Amino acid sequence: MKNQNLLLTSLVACALGSPILARAADVPVDLTYDVNTRERPVVAVRDTCPIHITPTQDARQNKETLGATFRGPLLAGDASPWIVDGLTHLKDFGFAVDKTADASPPQEGLTVKTSLTRAYTWQVGFKLFSMVALKAEFIDKNGVLQEKYYRAHGDKTNMWDADSEYVTTLNYGINNLLPVMADDLVQLCKGAKVAVFSYAGPDPAAKK
Repeated sequence: MKNQNLLLTSLVACALGSPILARAADVPVDLTYDVNTRERPVVAVRDTCPIHITPTQDARQNKETLGATFRGPLLAGDASPWIVDGLTHLKDFGFAVDKTADASPPQEGLTVKTSLTRAYTWQVGFKLFSMVALKAEFIDKNGVLQEKYYRAHGDKTNMWDADSEYVTTLNYGINNLLPVMADDLVQLCKGAKVAVFSYAGPDPAAKK
């Protein structure tokens, strides 16, 4: 009931022209990574190696929007910095992480080269959902060790229908993906192969 009242308040505010909910139709949303927007706990892993993150290629079929609200489409800006910022937080799991523009075989550790293939949100009732999909190439000193595909989603209660809430939901998605990639990297650091596809959803114990 509390969430319904909050949403009703937001709808009324929008109808009255509230400046809080106002958004210029041609201004992209602020797609900023938030390390604290998590549904899964961060658990440090063992047997790590240095990780080198290259700029993410934006390979989305739809680069224009991230979804829509009743006020109109959520226009998307450059999503590459958002993904790179997220991946650098593999350091939270115990990896030594740096950024590099060079995707050639590293002298030590693994270079992670990613392509963003999906990033979008949608609404069902009072819930917001997001989907994030990445293709990753893991490169060791001998070349490409493996390619892998990741898909992850996040969700949250829609409190105010603010643009930032949709971005929060996307951050839940990328932060759900990171623990799965961290576990993979432990094996990849040893030169072992991992599954070619992984799906990561919210922690079942998470309540939002």
